[in-house]
Amino acid sequence: MSMKKLLMAGGAASLLLGSTAYASIIDRPFFKVLGVVVVWGADGVNGTNDAPVVSDFVLLTPASGAAGADLIGADGATVVTGTLDAIIDTDVNADGTVPAVNPVFGGADNGTFTDGGTTAGVLDASDTLTAFGVDAGSDVGAGMANTHQSSFYVASNAAFDIRAQSSAFVATGDFLTDGTLGMANISYDMDITVSGDDGLPFGSVAQNPGTTVPTGSDLSDYAVAAPVFQGTQRTAAARGTLAAQSVRFDNTYELDDGTGLGYDLSMGSGTVQADMVFTVYVP
Repeated sequence: MSMKKLLMAGGAASLLLGSTAYASIIDRPFFKVLGVVVVWGADGVNGTNDAPVVSDFVLLTPASGAAGADLIGADGATVVTGTLDAIIDTDVNADGTVPAVNPVFGGADNGTFTDGGTTAGVLDASDTLTAFGVDAGSDVGAGMANTHQSSFYVASNAAFDIRAQSSAFVATGDFLTDGTLGMANISYDMDITVSGDDGLPFGSVAQNPGTTVPTGSDLSDYAVAAPVFQGTQRTAAARGTLAAQSVRFDNTYELDDGTGLGYDLSMGSGTVQADMVFTVYVP
C-alpha cells in the first residue's frame, strides 16, 4: 500500500473517532407549593359544637382580588375570645377573662359593682351593685349592653387578605318596635393576637401577617364585602405545628345609639343580632 493510501486511511479513522455519540439521561426535579391559608375555630354556631376544627383550607390560586379556592365545603364559626367555646347564636358571647362593666358612671359616687360570673363579662342577675348617690352627672348606660368578643385562628405560608360581609340583621323588643336600630348601631373592630394559650397554645413560631383595617366602623360598612385585613406576609415564621404557626383574629362588636358612646336608656330594651361572614381573598 502506498504512503498516500495509508495517510488517507488514517485520516478517516480519526474522523470516525471524533464523531462518536454518547447516550444521555436527563432528570429535572420540579416542586410546586401553592399558597395556602388554614382557618380554624368551631364547626358551627350554637355553643355546643366542637373546637378546634379546621373549617377552611384555602388555596390562593385565583386571580388577585378574588376569593381563595376553599377545599372544605362546610362553613365554620368563631369561638368566644380567650376560649375554644363555640359562639352561641341566641345568647350573649363575651370574653370571660374581662369582667362586666359597671352600668353606673359619670357621678361622684357610682357604687361598687361586682361581676358575679354566672355569665362572665355580661350584666346579669348574679352581679351585685352597692347603693350609690345621684348627682347631676350620674348616668346609666354602656355597661347595660355586653360587648360581643369572638375569634378565629389562621395559619398560612403566604400573604392573604380577609374581607367581611354583614347580613341577617334581626331586632326584638323596643329595638324592633321603635324601628330606629340597624346595622349602623353595631360597631366593629378587629385586632390580631400573635400568640397565646386558649386551651391550646398557638403562635409560638408565628408572626404578625399584616394590618387590620376597621377603625371606628360599624356593620353597615360591610353590606357589601369589604376589607377587614390586608396581608403582607405569611403567619408561619419558623418550622412548627399548625397551631404554633397560627395567629388569632379578634372581633369586637358593641351596641351603640349612633353617638359612639354606647348604649343609652332611651334606646329601650330588646335584642339585636346580625351575621358577619369572613372570607379569605388573594392579595
